[in-house]
Amino acid sequence: MAREQREAPLPERVTLLGIRHHGPGSARMVAAALEAVRPEVVLIEGPPEGDALLPHVPHLVPPVALLLHDEAEPARAAFWPFAEFSPEWRAMKWAHANGVAVRFFDLPAATTLADPEPDEVVESVPRAALDPLGTLAEAAGFDDPERWWEDVVEHHTDPRDLAEAVAEAMGALREEFADQVDDRTLRREAAMRQNVRQALKDVEGPIAVVAGAWHVPALRTLPPASVDAAALKGLPRKKISGTWVPWSHGRLAASSGYGAGVASPGWYAHLWECADRGDAVPRWFAKACAVLRAEDLPASTASAVEAVRLADALAAMRGRPSPGLSEVMEASLAVLCGGDATPLRLVHEQLVVGERLGEVGEDVPTSPLAADLARLQRRLRLPPGSAIKPIRLDLRKDTDRERSKLLRRLGVLDVPWGTPDTTRTLGTFAEAWQLHWRPEFAVALAVAARHGTTVEAAARTVLIARAEAATRVVDAAEALSLAVGCEIPDAVTASRQALDRCAAAATDALELLSALPDLATTVRYGSVRGTDPELLRVALH
Repeated sequence: MAREQREAPLPERVTLLGIRHHGPGSARMVAAALEAVRPEVVLIEGPPEGDALLPHVPHLVPPVALLLHDEAEPARAAFWPFAEFSPEWRAMKWAHANGVAVRFFDLPAATTLADPEPDEVVESVPRAALDPLGTLAEAAGFDDPERWWEDVVEHHTDPRDLAEAVAEAMGALREEFADQVDDRTLRREAAMRQNVRQALKDVEGPIAVVAGAWHVPALRTLPPASVDAAALKGLPRKKISGTWVPWSHGRLAASSGYGAGVASPGWYAHLWECADRGDAVPRWFAKACAVLRAEDLPASTASAVEAVRLADALAAMRGRPSPGLSEVMEASLAVLCGGDATPLRLVHEQLVVGERLGEVGEDVPTSPLAADLARLQRRLRLPPGSAIKPIRLDLRKDTDRERSKLLRRLGVLDVPWGTPDTTRTLGTFAEAWQLHWRPEFAVALAVAARHGTTVEAAARTVLIARAEAATRVVDAAEALSLAVGCEIPDAVTASRQALDRCAAAATDALELLSALPDLATTVRYGSVRGTDPELLRVALH
């Protein structure tokens, strides 16, 4: 109680904008509020180490993610994703467009990366904290928080009144779950308040604060600075590096494991794109018909019109002013898919979740290894994509052979962009691969950067180390097979030497026999890779 009496109200020149992460309704509120408030500085929930990367925002195409990692342990990394419809992204874009200072104001990433694994952290947080507005929507009987926002919340004409209404609702929710607010959340909010204090010192004009709605009640008053300083005492200090990486709608989905994700990013992107048009539902069904026709399934313009009518009727029956995702999908199933759930899955995968992959510019800082990979991707015309893409390679063609080398070298570096399609046997001179680029490969590249500054150099280091560490014939044979596939002569030599060493020490005939399949395959395909077949045949004798 004594502490509460010492708390001071937040100055009126600070506007708190409580948001739903990746919520297009919240994004519209933030955009409107910033225009109304015209702040001198914008504070956004996120790690302060990301401030140095904010100048790149105007040149990025979302979805993208801020990637920060511990320089001493690159595998300790975390992502902060943003979509076109993310409120934080709209705040960044508005600040850059208006020449306004923008900063992140959460706990440092050094502290976040010292925490347990992300999934463990998420499991320790109540659902109301992960998606408080979603919790309110569920309590009101809505299955989609964005529908609740549109139907119930967004009728406020003044975005500042809307922000105040969100703050009041969050205050009640925080009281309900007061015993579930963990220490990490309290430290985060102490860091946020310290950054607000700094902003109050730095500028005399309005300040806008964009943060998850759950945190707003903790920011409405300021305890003595010494209280928050004590809560932050002894935080880890680490050297953090970062960059922007492409993200995807699939990775934004809650099913991907991102704690503040959304289950339907494609739908939300569609709502954002149609926000000022008023034709979201007809356009949605036009897209759905296009998806079905691309798979040679019947989907006429007349059926799209009928689906719109059914969705409108369902919304009216349920007392809702407009159709939401549930009405749209029910109408799609009944009218466009004839009651068959199989084609509806196509619509869900391509439109509800979506396959959009973001882009980052060449001026974004990156490691030499990642830069070399980007150069090779351009030269070999192998752009990364979030969708699974099958390719066939003819190893008699120089470009295809270079592509095969790249995919195999990346596999050695634990960046499995390409997976060999072993179900299709195409002969000595042909290969089949499945390509699937995943955003987390950026972390794998950061980890592999210690092995070399180019893909070839890093793969050489790993392969030679693997050969030198081999203690069994089968291990040396596998190392030789990888070295031949990667076409790295130094690694081939080291693997041959390891094979000789292990074979000379082997006393078990079964161990020698277990290496024969790898050796036979290596001899068979070695000449295709430019390796002297006689050099390889020696290994069989």
